[in-house]
Amino acid sequence: MIQLAQVQYLWIIAVIPLLLVVYGLYRRYGKRMLRRFGDPELLKMLMPSVSRRRGWIKISLFCAGLFFFALGLSRPRTGARVKEIKREGVEIIIALDVSNSMLAQDYTPNRLERAKLAVSRLADNLGRDRIGLIVFAGDAFVQLPVTTDYVSAKLFLNTINTGSVPRQGTALGNAILTGIRSFSLDTPGSRALILITDGENHEDDAVAAAGKAANQGIQVHCIGIGSEFGKPIPLADGGLLQDEEGNTVVTKLDEKTLMEVARAGGGIYVRADNSDFGLQGIVDSIRQMDQQEFQAVVFEDFNEQYMYLFGIAFFFFFLETLIGERKGRRFKSLDIFTKTAMVFVLFSALSITASAQADKKDVRAGNRSFRKGNLEKALLDYHRAVSRDSTSLKARYNLANTMHLSGDDQQASSTMATVPDSLNIPEKKADAWHNLGNFQLSAKQYAESIEAYKKSLRIRPGDMETKTNLAYAQKMLKDQQEKQDQQQQDQDQDKKDQDQNQDRQQQDQNQDKQDQNQVTPPKISPQAAQQMLEAVLQKERETQEKVNKEKARAAVPVRSGKNW
Repeated sequence: MIQLAQVQYLWIIAVIPLLLVVYGLYRRYGKRMLRRFGDPELLKMLMPSVSRRRGWIKISLFCAGLFFFALGLSRPRTGARVKEIKREGVEIIIALDVSNSMLAQDYTPNRLERAKLAVSRLADNLGRDRIGLIVFAGDAFVQLPVTTDYVSAKLFLNTINTGSVPRQGTALGNAILTGIRSFSLDTPGSRALILITDGENHEDDAVAAAGKAANQGIQVHCIGIGSEFGKPIPLADGGLLQDEEGNTVVTKLDEKTLMEVARAGGGIYVRADNSDFGLQGIVDSIRQMDQQEFQAVVFEDFNEQYMYLFGIAFFFFFLETLIGERKGRRFKSLDIFTKTAMVFVLFSALSITASAQADKKDVRAGNRSFRKGNLEKALLDYHRAVSRDSTSLKARYNLANTMHLSGDDQQASSTMATVPDSLNIPEKKADAWHNLGNFQLSAKQYAESIEAYKKSLRIRPGDMETKTNLAYAQKMLKDQQEKQDQQQQDQDQDKKDQDQNQDRQQQDQNQDKQDQNQVTPPKISPQAAQQMLEAVLQKERETQEKVNKEKARAAVPVRSGKNW
């Protein structure tokens, strides 16, 4: 599929028919002028060198050159050029605890956000390793399969919260077993699992799971986050989490369990603090393992085709100069019009080449600023590259990524939305739809992200990473819809209660009026008063039982009885 970067120059092609019409009228006018001097047949004998066909051949060659010249100005391109690169590294899966205990504020702002910041900084420093992400509480789920796409890793990291896993609790062993199943099968001896948790294991035997991982050549490292004195767990309503007996929960770091897990998994244990989280040190030790060679495919840019069209245009212009207007003359000096056209072709070729190089220069400048962490400068450079070449895949892709990291997820999604349709390589189109789904997921546009993932899977049905992201987006959409339905039900119930209160008030007012109209108030016997009181108490007991049943139905079951 060929794409045109500057379609505005195609209007030059519309001049070609007009040019032929003008030349035909010119020839007709010349014949009319000759008839004034005498008989055309006699004049033909007097001018034997005049050729009727050569003029049309010359103008036809010039129009052909002009046609290819206009096509060259429009900058036709074929699909994105891709390149396979090889890199050596290790596979690292980070298992992040998202139980309620990670909301404790003995770190700034809390344990979970501090851990996410450390993982995000690690992703910025990775250059050749694969990274995966698992979230766990009472259950464990793969948030991101092992990949070299660090932008996607940071994208999914930003969406993590304590609601990412529906069942609360802490199951370290389940997280380790999920990590074992998530590694690639082609990288023996270069795999490591890093657990980031407070160590309060409520569910299973984490030490046995770590030993199983070590037997398969997977190192298990642990980072303990929390304090030995413990902290209460704040709730969204401003209160503190309480256990089943009504006591305030104080969550403490269980270093003993984490040390045993790291020892059984052949790894190391590090206690995190606010200044040095310890994650980079563990990764540096992991890199001492035998590294494996990975293959990855990257975009380089479109293949420019304008230089070939300019070459064809130059050939027709040059060929036109070799044909004389009169018989017997096969070569003549270049006329001013042809000279101007040829110089213009060369000048345009140089200008477009310089423009294309400028586009790439802006992208490279943006890349340098991005690596230095200067997102504002990177945004300016990418915007400049897009303004010079709106079809540059590299510029738009990098611009969308930078917008996302700057917090502008909506604009990032709209920028990335223009990329997939500009690709004609199925594999690359699937990647673009996948990335678009990631941005929309980060912007909480769950329905749109689901459609993007589905389009990617239609092209590449076996992509497990896209399938995982699709399942997660569907879960988030379902949760969002259920939350909206619950809010609507609450609003309806509140409205119903208000209507009932108004009816009761109206009834009370009517009763008061009736009482005022009565001369003597009716007397109630003690037996009747007792019956009325018992009826009211029975009604209250039924209402309380109903409320307790609703709460029990909405509660998430936890095997250990601990929801932190």
